[in-house]
Amino acid sequence: MKNFLLSVFILFAFSQTCLAQDDIILNGNVSFDWCEKSQFERDESIKSIKDIIYSQDIVRKYNKKDFKEKYKDYLKDKNYKEHYIAISNGLKENSTERFSGFYSKNNKVLYAYGIQYKNNMKTIYYYNALGNLIYIDEYSDNYPNFPYYTHQYRLNGKLVASIYFTQEDTQYMFKNGEFFGVWFKNTMFNSKAKKIMNRTNY
Repeated sequence: MKNFLLSVFILFAFSQTCLAQDDIILNGNVSFDWCEKSQFERDESIKSIKDIIYSQDIVRKYNKKDFKEKYKDYLKDKNYKEHYIAISNGLKENSTERFSGFYSKNNKVLYAYGIQYKNNMKTIYYYNALGNLIYIDEYSDNYPNFPYYTHQYRLNGKLVASIYFTQEDTQYMFKNGEFFGVWFKNTMFNSKAKKIMNRTNY
């Protein structure tokens, strides 16, 4: 569930230092080496990932009418009242769906949530508290096998963010086609290996 719904509603705080090496070792002897790479190596990694996720066949802007037609059955969560209560009470999944909630800073008010239907795991639907669709994530064909990526679209059909998942704890994020940062667990680093964000909903 950790890597389910990481690309929206990020809570953050700014800093300028890199994590200590002891804090950035994954289990299984897999390490996060972004801070140890040279600038040339980081730039090459960014370019390589960008080439993968923004291939020529990627749709950067759907026709709004066509996009809404494609997802017409999901524009409104018909069970939003039940979902809102269940997710607010901590429900993570049921027999047909997986859920994730996004809360206000004090973690008391659910202001948005996501649904991933188990019969179609490659699409995630994000709704506001009233059950109105606001975002859609479309996953690559190899999901959930690493590496995979997801593209996030607004309801107007515009691609606004993409994330490349290399492993459970590491994701490369692009916004509007440009590199934004790499997440390792709850910390994001920019292209210069400077710590720029923390998230509290990881």
